[in-house]
Amino acid sequence: MREQLFEYSLLAEALPQLIWVSSPEGSAEYYNARWFEYTGLSEAETSGDSWTLVVHPDDLPTIKAKRAPTLESGDLFETEFRLRRRDGTYHWFLARAVPIRENGSITAWFGSSTDIDDQKRAENVLAFFARAGRVLGESLEPPMLGYNMARLVVPEHADHCEVYEISRDRLALLASVHTDPEKREILREIHARWPLDLRDEAIADIFRYNQPVIVPEITDAMRAAEAREPEHLALLHSLNETSRILLPLSARGLPCGLLSVGYVTSSGRHYAGRDLSFIQELGQRFALALDNAHRYQHEHRVAHALQEAMLEIRLPRVPGARLDSLYIPGESELQVGGDWFDAFELPNGTIALSIGDVTGHGLDAAVVMGELRQAMRSAAIEALTPANVLDHADRALRLQRSETIATAGFALYDPRERTLTYASAGHPAPMFCAPDGQVLSIEGHGLPLGLRQAGAGEEVHVTFDPGTMLVLYTDGLTEYNRDAATAEQKLREGLSLECADPAHQPAHSLYRRVVPINAPSPDDTAILTLQVE
Repeated sequence: MREQLFEYSLLAEALPQLIWVSSPEGSAEYYNARWFEYTGLSEAETSGDSWTLVVHPDDLPTIKAKRAPTLESGDLFETEFRLRRRDGTYHWFLARAVPIRENGSITAWFGSSTDIDDQKRAENVLAFFARAGRVLGESLEPPMLGYNMARLVVPEHADHCEVYEISRDRLALLASVHTDPEKREILREIHARWPLDLRDEAIADIFRYNQPVIVPEITDAMRAAEAREPEHLALLHSLNETSRILLPLSARGLPCGLLSVGYVTSSGRHYAGRDLSFIQELGQRFALALDNAHRYQHEHRVAHALQEAMLEIRLPRVPGARLDSLYIPGESELQVGGDWFDAFELPNGTIALSIGDVTGHGLDAAVVMGELRQAMRSAAIEALTPANVLDHADRALRLQRSETIATAGFALYDPRERTLTYASAGHPAPMFCAPDGQVLSIEGHGLPLGLRQAGAGEEVHVTFDPGTMLVLYTDGLTEYNRDAATAEQKLREGLSLECADPAHQPAHSLYRRVVPINAPSPDDTAILTLQVE
């Protein structure tokens, strides 16, 4: 066996890999010089199972689980793991071990560990950024976006992470995540009492030169320079932070925030130059996502304000009919869009009713909504029929917005005769409840605006009895939970109850009968009701 070890040692010293030989039971008996050079261990420190001291703790259980069966079967042993270098950093290695046999029995294991760190890191980086893209696209709310960013980094690439956005002349904390709950509370206290200020010289320099700051080793002198008072210094010491990266964030050429990541003493990790490019790439992606979120929120506020202004209408008051309306903007996905309702009295005493939904969301949809609503008003004043009104709106939409589509319904109600004439452009069918409690749909047929063929739409004529209640609505009412069939049934049941015992504001009451309290509104909802007296 000694002769074999000598022969293998001559071969091992000539190879670039880390080479080792172990006993049949797996206890290490020999390492080549490259092993000692890489790990920094001495021969006295390397015997038996001491190799476990330099294997990453997270990888050790996997190695042992894979190794045990091969020691009995004599099969090839192969696994990937991280090995600590003498400077404290970990590199990925591919380990292989084959049995050395003599007269059919295993006398030793000959093993090699090949550095695959570059390849493994490249694979991990690709997988990480694919996941980062999904996570950063989950929300358009800056605080949630910041939290998602911090959770991406901790604990794989940092022990703690703070995400800031620039708000006026200061850095506002969006999110803070730490592996240690106690340290998380300390960080929150520090941020609350001594917030970062863009006027601080050190912070100002980061943005002035747009250069990240990497601190491989944080010293007591650095903490003392950073502290603003003795209590601040004591809290900084208690964090036990050992290494840090501060990264200025910018999007479209303008600064928008700051990313701070750090390691603590207990993890034994430190940042090196090669970590910087990774953090910068991640920071750039987050900065663009944050900028998009702010732009989207700004458009959301503008669209909401525009939509509210356009929907501020006075419902007509005429004998024999009572009208009510409700508009609920989208909440959970910031989906303010192109839903509308309208009701106005024509010179001949007829009441015109319109309801509609422009495809898409945001400012453009809100503008189109206003244009279509006005086009229908203009056409109705010209004494056109409901189908003609929709044809007119279709032509107006094609002329100005050739790629936009909208669903709509338009009706004329004569309160003297209690008759309704209705035409549809691909919109959900209105419902009405007769005094006997029966709920029926008004099934008009016609293609949506933007796809409609002039003269092809049909009209439906209905005569109502006193006590009838009519409801026109957009699909936000029946698709709030992505289960339209169930919601439509709830609407029918709610309309029947409302007809039997009308509330002061039936549109509001119907909404609550269908949509549970505190349920999110993923889309706009418009409701218009008419009670026949």
